[in-house]
Amino acid sequence: MSTLLIPTLHIMSGICAFAAMHHSLAAIRRRVNRIHNLFALLCLVIMALLLAKAGAYQAHTVPELVALRKWEGSAVCLFFMLFPWFIAEYTGVRPRKLLLGLSAFWAMMFAVNLSLPYGFQYVDLPRLTYFDLPWGETVVDLRVLQRSTAHKVGWLGIIAVMAFSTYAAVIQYRRGQQQKARSLAWALGLFFAFILFNLAVNLELVRFVHLSDFGFIALLIKMDLEMMLESRDQKRRMRDVLDQLPAGICLKDLQGRFQLVNRAFETFFHVSDTDIVSKTGLDLLPRDQAERFRADDIRAIETRREVENEHVVEWDGSRRTYESHQFPMLRPDGTPYAVCGVYLDVTESRQKDDALHKFRRQVWHADRVTSTSAITGSLAHELCQPMSAILNNAQAGLRFLAQEQVDLKEMREIFEDIVRDEKRAGAVISGLRAMLQKQETPLALIDLSQCVEEVIELLHSEFIRHGVELDHLLEANLTVRANKTQIQQVALNLMINAMEAMMERPAGERLLRVRVARTGDHARVSIRDTGVGIAPDMLERVFEGFYTTKPQGLGIGLDVCRSIIETHRGTIGVEPNPDRGVTFHFSLPLAGSSAGQSAPGA
Repeated sequence: MSTLLIPTLHIMSGICAFAAMHHSLAAIRRRVNRIHNLFALLCLVIMALLLAKAGAYQAHTVPELVALRKWEGSAVCLFFMLFPWFIAEYTGVRPRKLLLGLSAFWAMMFAVNLSLPYGFQYVDLPRLTYFDLPWGETVVDLRVLQRSTAHKVGWLGIIAVMAFSTYAAVIQYRRGQQQKARSLAWALGLFFAFILFNLAVNLELVRFVHLSDFGFIALLIKMDLEMMLESRDQKRRMRDVLDQLPAGICLKDLQGRFQLVNRAFETFFHVSDTDIVSKTGLDLLPRDQAERFRADDIRAIETRREVENEHVVEWDGSRRTYESHQFPMLRPDGTPYAVCGVYLDVTESRQKDDALHKFRRQVWHADRVTSTSAITGSLAHELCQPMSAILNNAQAGLRFLAQEQVDLKEMREIFEDIVRDEKRAGAVISGLRAMLQKQETPLALIDLSQCVEEVIELLHSEFIRHGVELDHLLEANLTVRANKTQIQQVALNLMINAMEAMMERPAGERLLRVRVARTGDHARVSIRDTGVGIAPDMLERVFEGFYTTKPQGLGIGLDVCRSIIETHRGTIGVEPNPDRGVTFHFSLPLAGSSAGQSAPGA
């Protein structure tokens, strides 16, 4: 007697086991992917169903037949409980209440099948009869000729699942996913055709064994092939996306061997995708460059964090600047298995930044010249006073020396006065030279209060000439990392603006308050005047370039101040005073704070 059906069922159960393992691994690799998890569960359920069916075909006793048919019925219930969720995940059609209702129905059928003495397949204890297949194989007759009420109700559940699956395929087709919808329709058509064949067998319209098992396996194979094709399409689309990105991307294993590069990486570093297999950077790139990249890779692997760097690479006599980002690829347990590199060509950007910085320095210098030229009269007075005092003291000293008896104590006082006045004149000249020089001083640790105090001394005669009363309170030991010349330029601009804003006030009402104080991890400089103030609708625009409230103003002074403070990672603002006038203020991060440590270079 030839056997074909039983071995076929066992082979199909093996296929189901393999498919379940394949999709379980796919779900693990993708960490969270419900469609693969659901399909793996369906494969396991179909495998259990096939094994139970194969055992039932070979049952030797009626109790064995009943037990195996109950296991088969339980597998069918589990299948139809999971199948709608798989369809919902595959098509994106997720009527949650309907899905929960179908799950509850099949859970109830599962419980009923286990609770009934013969399962929902039989009304009474069946007889062990046999069926001869055309090729000579004899198997147990599994037809259900006397259907129980539960069996009939189960067909209503199958019809509901068929209706939902057909509806989801139609919706998927309307959404423009014709290929996936057609594949699903073919799979559903084959599956439901075999299910209906079972019904025809039970109704004795066709004399043959049940073929629903082949419907299950047809559905499984068709959907497995479709998901594999979709996975390949996703990889192809991902590759197309990677090749279209302007950033160079590469993937390496922990030993530094290239696994993948995109088109931009090939262009940047003159390599080809066909050349990278099992090769390291030392095989493809200049040694010094490859070692720098490898050092970043190792650091990213060891720290398990992204490593940012900037590399200058020379190709054919031209220099290119690349900003690199290396980050490790981690398994679910946190251990790295590869490292990915992203490289951005920032050559043009750096050139533009350099040109912008050069232009900004020229504007800042022009603004300093304009600001200092506005107080040239006061500067001349500041210089004439000590110079005149030096001349008078020197002449007096000569007269004392001409006497027969020289008063050494008097001469010492004269020389001390000369030294004091010379230092005062020298300080004015040094401050003016620093303000007017084109060469910017680099960032350094400076005492912000001392920096502001030097500006106040520079404007001392200007305050007196304009009848401005100065009230200043400068907190000591506020160290910031900054360009002293630029910060003094900001303070000078704001103080001159404050004086000009108070010119319309009577002489006795011109009060300038200057404060330097600590606010958290920043040092704050505030300059408060009692001038005419600024209209509320203009407060937000005063720092815009070429916007001015002065008839002869160019509108670059406050814009320069804003640019300088932002370059130092600080903030600048203005607010109206409760009584009259406004208060301009700016804050800089204190040295040693997190913000201060990230201050830019000069």
